Amino acid sequence: MAIFGLEGLIPDAFVNTIKNVNLPGGDITLFFVLLVFSYIVIFIALKIVLIILKYLSSKTKTTLDDELLAVAEKYSHFTAVLLALFISLQTVYPNLIVGTYNELQILIILFMVLLAFFFAEIADVIMVWYGISIQPPERKKIPPKQVFPFVRTIIRAAIYLIFLVFILQYAGFDTAALLTGLGVAGLAVALALQDTLGNFFAGIHILMDKPFREGDYIRLDNGMEGTVDRIGWRTTKIISFDNNEIVVPNSKLSNAIIQNFATPDKSAIVFYDIGVSYDSDPDEVEKTILDVIEKVAKKNEYLLPGTGFVRLQQFGDYALIFRFGYKVNGYTNRLAVLRDINKELLKEFRKKKIEIPFPIRVVMKK
Repeated sequence: MAIFGLEGLIPDAFVNTIKNVNLPGGDITLFFVLLVFSYIVIFIALKIVLIILKYLSSKTKTTLDDELLAVAEKYSHFTAVLLALFISLQTVYPNLIVGTYNELQILIILFMVLLAFFFAEIADVIMVWYGISIQPPERKKIPPKQVFPFVRTIIRAAIYLIFLVFILQYAGFDTAALLTGLGVAGLAVALALQDTLGNFFAGIHILMDKPFREGDYIRLDNGMEGTVDRIGWRTTKIISFDNNEIVVPNSKLSNAIIQNFATPDKSAIVFYDIGVSYDSDPDEVEKTILDVIEKVAKKNEYLLPGTGFVRLQQFGDYALIFRFGYKVNGYTNRLAVLRDINKELLKEFRKKKIEIPFPIRVVMKK
């Protein structure tokens, strides 16, 4: 018997399945009435459960449970349809066979398909929520499409493949060859994307461990330094002091020794050396430097008052070397403070006749 004259246009397996559908006697009207009634009852029951869960989730601080419940509410319609369909068929057509599968087997297969999409969307929601939650406050409103796009695609594909294997196994197909192929393909993909995945997980480590944040001024062990502009999923962008952008792979950054000038707070202590003549009085030099630091602190907002210090560091070849320092509010402001300090020191040294000697080399004649 031909099916709508399409025998040669559709696969034979599908044609044979349709031919083998066995609908025993039953009231079609009763079937549809029971289908609608069952759907309404099941949907209302699920809705009541979701309302209770939403009330409980409103008491929590996190928004993750609210987003997960939104996904569950979306799929509650499909769940109610499948359960209502099973109840209606089981009641009106208890011996229904489609191919070699009975009603329960068909329901389980359909539920597996539904669960594949449900868990893929759940995983996607969790990844987006996590990616946004670990971002600095100024980047909390990044579009969801920019959060782990590559990894989210891989996770969704992996979930679909896992459920596809389960469905094929339950349907009686031999999945050994498929599993072998997926294993080889997975290994090839992992090797091909080794650097990308390494940078991604290193980025996750940086965002979780927070050795630095966006806006922090850092210095790497190779001497590179600047302000962290953005921590991405694969690279971190640093703006150097001369306003150039430096792009560093996260895998290299996570293994580097980093000096963060913004922690534990924004203030930083800076040190400088200055040489004066051996004829100078060390006590007077120290007092002059401290007075200059306090004088500059009154007019320069970046220099914290009462933080200056000075000491005779060493005896140089042609000068007494004094080391002095102070605390600045923000390491990047150190040069603005040093400019004022140097100007005032030069004025005071000239006023008090404290000499800053030039290098002197004595050449002996034979």
